[in-house]
Amino acid sequence: MKGSITKKGQGAGRKWMIVSFVLGAIALGLLIALVVVITKGGKIPAPPEGPSNPSAEAQVDASESPNPGVFHDLTRSELVSLQEYLYSDKASDLNLVRPDKVALNVSYVFITDLLPPNKTEVLGHINGNEPAPVRRARVVVFRGDKTTPVVEEYIVQPIPNPTSHELFQLRTRPNSIPFAYRPIGLVELAEVQEALWIPLQEEIGDILKESYDAGIVDCGDKCLTFYPHPMSSAIVGADIRKMWFETNYYVPYYGLHPTGFMFLGQIDGADKSKFSIEKVIYGGESFNSIKEFKTAYTTGTVTKTKLEFPKVDKNLFSTLNFRGDDKPSKRAPQLVEPDGKRYTLNHRQVKYMDWQFDFRMSVLTGPQLYNIMYGKDRIAFEVGLQEIAVFYAGANPAAKLTDFVDSGVLLGTHAKSLIPGGDCPETATFIPATFLSELTEEPHTNQRAFCLFEQHTGVPLRRHLSYSVSEGAFYGGVMDNVLILRTILTVVNYDYIFDFIFHQNGAMEVRAVSTGYIYTTFYNQAEDKYGFRLHENILANLHHHMFHFKVDLDVLGTSNRYETLDIETEDVDISEETGNLGDKYNQIFYTKNLKNTETEAAYKFNFDTPKYHIIHNNAEKTSFGVPKAYRIQMNGMSKQTLKENSGNEATVPWSRYQMAVTKYKPDEFGSSSPYKMYDGRSPIVNFQQYIDDNDNIVDQDLVLWLAMGVHHIPHTEDLPITPTPGAHLSFALLPYNYFKEDPSMTSHDSITVVHKDPTNPQDGVVFRRYHNATGRPTNVNLPSDNLSDYEDNPDLVLQSRKRFGLL
Repeated sequence: MKGSITKKGQGAGRKWMIVSFVLGAIALGLLIALVVVITKGGKIPAPPEGPSNPSAEAQVDASESPNPGVFHDLTRSELVSLQEYLYSDKASDLNLVRPDKVALNVSYVFITDLLPPNKTEVLGHINGNEPAPVRRARVVVFRGDKTTPVVEEYIVQPIPNPTSHELFQLRTRPNSIPFAYRPIGLVELAEVQEALWIPLQEEIGDILKESYDAGIVDCGDKCLTFYPHPMSSAIVGADIRKMWFETNYYVPYYGLHPTGFMFLGQIDGADKSKFSIEKVIYGGESFNSIKEFKTAYTTGTVTKTKLEFPKVDKNLFSTLNFRGDDKPSKRAPQLVEPDGKRYTLNHRQVKYMDWQFDFRMSVLTGPQLYNIMYGKDRIAFEVGLQEIAVFYAGANPAAKLTDFVDSGVLLGTHAKSLIPGGDCPETATFIPATFLSELTEEPHTNQRAFCLFEQHTGVPLRRHLSYSVSEGAFYGGVMDNVLILRTILTVVNYDYIFDFIFHQNGAMEVRAVSTGYIYTTFYNQAEDKYGFRLHENILANLHHHMFHFKVDLDVLGTSNRYETLDIETEDVDISEETGNLGDKYNQIFYTKNLKNTETEAAYKFNFDTPKYHIIHNNAEKTSFGVPKAYRIQMNGMSKQTLKENSGNEATVPWSRYQMAVTKYKPDEFGSSSPYKMYDGRSPIVNFQQYIDDNDNIVDQDLVLWLAMGVHHIPHTEDLPITPTPGAHLSFALLPYNYFKEDPSMTSHDSITVVHKDPTNPQDGVVFRRYHNATGRPTNVNLPSDNLSDYEDNPDLVLQSRKRFGLL
């Protein structure tokens, strides 16, 4: 998380330019196997009778539900009614002011989010005849009006017509919360600008102009902007709010144009008149105050910096202006839905093939999925993002001491705008998300927070070709057509792509991909071991991306076990096979290892001990006594190399484990909190405690916590922005002895090829497709099916008329 703020003129008032963390089914119709008989002189039969668009009845409604269910986000009308309650006499004890009057020293609503109901209540409702749980809002209030300012969280209920509010009390976390730990917002940054940046311009504006050819205010088109770098209380050593401000040129993109000038702001409390600048860094030298720096500069005891303002044109290396040949070129391939959409979207519930799930965008933690069903079985109650963190390294204090934990800038609000053809296929359905912010009276809607689309991965889901007659002469396969729910969170410079992928074989995959602009610092030799020099004055700092997810699996119920299948080696005697007494052969085997407690289930990857991770219900087994299970496949693991409980490491204790498994508890609903940017000294949520209480996890309702990450040493090809190849991190939930066979065998996307007459292969082949297509789209230029190729030469697919001397 990073942000920047600048101001071009003193007369702009509250309109000062602030560039910062802006918080601010299945198709219906006949399912008839289309059999194409390909033989010499044969004809392709006419398509079956049916509607021209068999999915025309499929419903795609991306609007908010007028009667939201238990998983649905707070709707616009609910947010309006919530506001009316909060500003009414019923909530007068909160002393709230409206958004147009907010300031640090008053009481105001910072953010609101849906507070999901207790899982037991939800299951009683959706599995039986219990009434729907009461809808509740979680409201975060900044109480700058108190003698000792604090943050308070409240539960307001029932939604949509609230009548009460109470402190949100949990065993696992305090309430109230130190004011110094609060998330970062625009109200604070505006007051910091007024208290520190404008006086800074007044004191040393001439030095800034002489050194950097730019200023902070009244700067025309040559302005400076700032990256705020929060300092955790674990680094400060006290619950005092401090922040480094690193100066950059305000050009596209400012993150690639550092100047090397930075200062440390003491911004504690709710009284901006007490804010101060404690340190200044200029040209790599440190000063204890603005006065000390100014004296050193004017007396010539510091080496002066002399930089020119960057020339802004289409060739500026930090822009995304097209660099190539302007000559026309052919268009890229496009995704086509020849018979319409094969999924349904009913507000925030999706159905696709045998899959069904609900989803929402949490303001605090981003994308969340619920009640994930395959057929009649619930596979997972909840799968969702918990946290994004980026830990940097460097010689300068801004890079060295700041570790960004992005829930501190409200993850869900950063799903801004998805671009058709750029971020999502042009066939995608776009879904909005609505929330209240600290500065707006009306609810704000990001119209394209999610996109939903079907595509094939370019890889077969399964296939086999027995080409020769001696092998049976047949082909069967199906492309891996999947449904993807995508969101992209742009947390200022970095863009994080999150995909929830549903395969036709009962597998679900979650993918995280990083792109966007790298963070850079002004180059000097002390930075060399923290990154490479990529341009004239910039070095890109080494950093560690980390992601955390919650996966509440319910495999055939909520009574589950976590077991590993540990792969080991053994020496076996092969004397009988070789005829040589004492001959040994080394091979692998597996042993079952049931995890009994939470500490046993805290997993750190070890290449020397490969294993499968499976979750199963011990009462549900195959006819052969094998547990029906789901397997967790982790493809994005990284090691947390920092010392435990050193510096900011304790802020993200979940990063110590590639996977942890805990017993479900209502008060352990999340692994992080929006206070993580600052609360390192006394974490509001301490994930390590979820493990340390060491509950029994045999035949319990289990929650998996999965961590992914990647270390990034930036290079020149990361300019101007980081490409995605090699940056794909994922985990998958895979059926494991769960079905009698691969459930995609029923997929109508399948293709099979056999001989028309197995006793006379030379007669040709039968090419079968099982969908009910009524013809190819007329408005799209698609290649032919090449059926005539198989008619003329069936040996292209199966041995038919030729003899081969190869296997």
